[in-house]
Amino acid sequence: MRKSRHIDISSRLEATKQLGLVDDYRIVWPEKSLCAPHVTVIGRRAFPAQVTKNYVAILLAHLVPTREIVVTRNS
Repeated sequence: MRKSRHIDISSRLEATKQLGLVDDYRIVWPEKSLCAPHVTVIGRRAFPAQVTKNYVAILLAHLVPTREIVVTRNS
């Protein structure tokens, strides 16, 4: 189940990356397999971080809790 969830999350984020909303993303799974993953998204400067987080949270609503999604910027 973890592998299928990872593929589902990454395919959705990859589509978002192709559309130009995010530059990159990282999915980190905790040691316990039943816990939700931590998703870090590197957003583009053209979009506010909160807009990016809201979009990704809606996109991954049934896969990742909003509290596990973090949006950062490239330096």
